Amino acid sequence: MHYNFAIKWLKAFRSSSEEVCALYADDFIFEDPMLDQHNVNTKPDLLRLFSLYANKDRENGLGVHNFRVRGYEGDRDCGLISWEWSPEDCANFIGIDVAGKPFLTMGHTWHEYDADGKITRESSWWDAACILRQTHEIKPDRLTTGTKQAVTA
Repeated sequence: MHYNFAIKWLKAFRSSSEEVCALYADDFIFEDPMLDQHNVNTKPDLLRLFSLYANKDRENGLGVHNFRVRGYEGDRDCGLISWEWSPEDCANFIGIDVAGKPFLTMGHTWHEYDADGKITRESSWWDAACILRQTHEIKPDRLTTGTKQAVTA
């Protein structure tokens, strides 16, 4: 697997959740700890989770979700996909009012693949605090690296 597979995977979200799920082996594990999704291992559950990101209706408030590959490090057995994500026409995301508040965030997804190139394991992480910083006056605390000395005993 390689960069081209990462593009294929993210482009599948533009088509349908079924097209995305077709890229997964029958025996897989999916997790997105940022959304408290752990050990998802059935295609019906995966279809339900991905339906939000494959939404095409600009009027329902769920948004049209755009993903872009920023990089891929790995081989045919496993790899880390770096990506960016921004929705259009999204009114609410994970309970956060984002209506009329465009945002972009970045994340990465770890994939493991079987001999047929299907995803057997996925773990995604992304910057949720970035969404808050871009859409609300609530500003999560952020430590800037290199500004404080480490305390040693």
